[in-house]
Amino acid sequence: MKIDAFKQFHLVRRMAPILAELIPAMAEISKVQKKKKSNSEEEKFDQLAKFLSPVITGISKLSDEDSDKVLMGLLEAVEMKQAEFGNWARLVSNGNLMFQDLDLATMLQCAGRAFMYNLQGFFSALPQKS
Repeated sequence: MKIDAFKQFHLVRRMAPILAELIPAMAEISKVQKKKKSNSEEEKFDQLAKFLSPVITGISKLSDEDSDKVLMGLLEAVEMKQAEFGNWARLVSNGNLMFQDLDLATMLQCAGRAFMYNLQGFFSALPQKS
């Protein structure tokens, strides 16, 4: 599901400290990948660490309130298929998590996918370096 433009704005605003640290890391990784056609497992791990480090640092700086707003805002746009019923249900409704058995890894994966789906237009609108 798409998140409305105002909610997207507020999500990006709250994520700004993370994005500010992430963009230089992504540029660095892009340079390395362009220079080398194939990377060893160790190089891939180093690139992942360069990418994750600013994300983890940025997340740690968010207040609990901002963290909740970002996660809940993203998860409001996610639906999960209920195998036993064959229908789809929202993960968050009216600010409440609808699946109490949702684990952290699944929640973060859903939020990450909702972030990329909803904000891909924002990132493609940024000026690209060549």
